[in-house]
Amino acid sequence: MINVTQLAELLKKHDNYILTTHVNPDADAIGSVVALQRALVENRKTVRIINCSETPRYLQFLDGDQVVEHYNPDLHDEAIRNAGAFIALDFNRVDRMIKMAHLFKDIKGVKICIDHHQGPEEVFDYVFSDTLSCATGHILFDFIKHSGFAKLSYRLAEPIYAAIMTDTGSFCFDRTTADVFRIAAELVEAGVVPMEIFTKIYSNNTAGKLLLLGTALESIQYRGQDKQVGVMTVTQGALKKTGTKEDETDQFVNMIMSVGTVKIGMKFLELPQGFKLSLRSKGSIPIHEFASAYGGGGHRNASGIRIRDKVMADVKEEMIAAALTFLEKWETNQHV
Repeated sequence: MINVTQLAELLKKHDNYILTTHVNPDADAIGSVVALQRALVENRKTVRIINCSETPRYLQFLDGDQVVEHYNPDLHDEAIRNAGAFIALDFNRVDRMIKMAHLFKDIKGVKICIDHHQGPEEVFDYVFSDTLSCATGHILFDFIKHSGFAKLSYRLAEPIYAAIMTDTGSFCFDRTTADVFRIAAELVEAGVVPMEIFTKIYSNNTAGKLLLLGTALESIQYRGQDKQVGVMTVTQGALKKTGTKEDETDQFVNMIMSVGTVKIGMKFLELPQGFKLSLRSKGSIPIHEFASAYGGGGHRNASGIRIRDKVMADVKEEMIAAALTFLEKWETNQHV
């Protein structure tokens, strides 16, 4: 657990806050910035949430007050530079802010990171990180409960529950501990209705997304001995044809992992500039180590890589081969 006393003292010390999260935010990212914003407002702080990406359609319900702002340099640069405190949630590397990253060095106020991923960049004044937490929302729950900084009302419980539910794979990933279920119970006691949150996030698809999923599933190829590596490819052409956005592919990589023989799943997503590779693994395979070799990162079983200066088609086979080599070496070391 993080040092909740130190964090509470920091948050009480300043009056003007800018909160942000990573590019292409998921429910943990949006849930965390919204929950912390509400907790700070409860303490009479001035708070703005400025994100480099728009909030995905299926997560807009978490921002019922419509306080999340989409970064615009003309509107936001001065506010970011002059914030009393700048808080990065659910990421720990500056380049995950994309178009906002260049401002980081000019921020006059204290720079705080609240996150649960491995390998934080050493650029923050304070880092509150717990890699054993299942989500950044988990960290915020522990902070609120043990510091007394804010009341665990429904307004805080809803975004925190969404963060935890999604980052645990609906309570089935390996960091879903007994403590996580106890936290979920407290959030339900605070008024959260699990079926409502699940429906809003997972049963709110567009027709285009289902068409895109069909195309993505058809693209799957299996590589290696006994089909141990599954590869999915989503192209810009497929996105345009189905009228969908890249954030609508977030859960697609998990479909690869449903195949019994697959130990590593790879989803290549072509972008207007470069591509993104989402990675998943089973058991104790440390896929984050593979991701780090390409400048990516994440968790042991779920990581990602963002490549901006190369064409996906030019390096795809090379990266698949590298993943196969990584898996082979890892399995060999397990038997030494």
